[in-house]
Amino acid sequence: MRVHCFSTGVVRPKAGERGVHRYFADDWATEALPVNVFAVEHPDGLCLFDTGQTARAAEPGYFPWWGPFFRLSRFELAPSDEVVPQLERLGLSPGDVRRVVLSHLHTDHIGGLDRFPGAEVLVSQEEWGHATGLEGRLRGYTPQHWPRGVEPGLVDFDGPGFGPFPGSRDLTADGRLVLVPTPGHTPGHMGLLVRGEGRSYVLGGDAAHSLDDLRSKSPELAAYCLRENVVFLATHDPRAPELAMEVSE
Repeated sequence: MRVHCFSTGVVRPKAGERGVHRYFADDWATEALPVNVFAVEHPDGLCLFDTGQTARAAEPGYFPWWGPFFRLSRFELAPSDEVVPQLERLGLSPGDVRRVVLSHLHTDHIGGLDRFPGAEVLVSQEEWGHATGLEGRLRGYTPQHWPRGVEPGLVDFDGPGFGPFPGSRDLTADGRLVLVPTPGHTPGHMGLLVRGEGRSYVLGGDAAHSLDDLRSKSPELAAYCLRENVVFLATHDPRAPELAMEVSE
């Protein structure tokens, strides 16, 4: 197997860390964070972990004007930065994507979902309930942009627990791709454990902003990764492409 990491543009936060004034000020941070997507080549087919952002998110009117969450960050990307052109630059065909695993349903993780109509889409059952409908919109989700006709498979983690995970869900018969619950950033957040012969990975979404941030955000997960020689890969970690190396056969 091989794990690829690429960024679908960047997200730039407002300057400053606290205060109501951030919602109204026009000051933006100097540094922006990547919006990473991970593609896992498995013998059963290509598996995407998240689909990144859409270039439409950089256009006026894409987000509701009344949403306070959307005042705190700005997405910067062009159509060429979206998930499909990125896959093609890697020599991977979007038509070969068999599964799409969504860590959670915030806008920068589902922006490219409409480009994979034939893939199995997996979302945790708790996340789906939390993110849909009017209540989902009030919580900062964008269910209005969910692709029509896409029915997700809802994951309830009925497999055995291990390490810091109370349950799991195997995606493949060989046990190399395993969904695990990683609540915190959202109640239904989940990660994908990619098991290699030597080094393995946890594709962690927003469980932490970076590998360096993991210990403070999720000490149990950090301890598991250290103990089991597992590399944590995060959506907004600039180091993720360097960390996403080849997994041994």
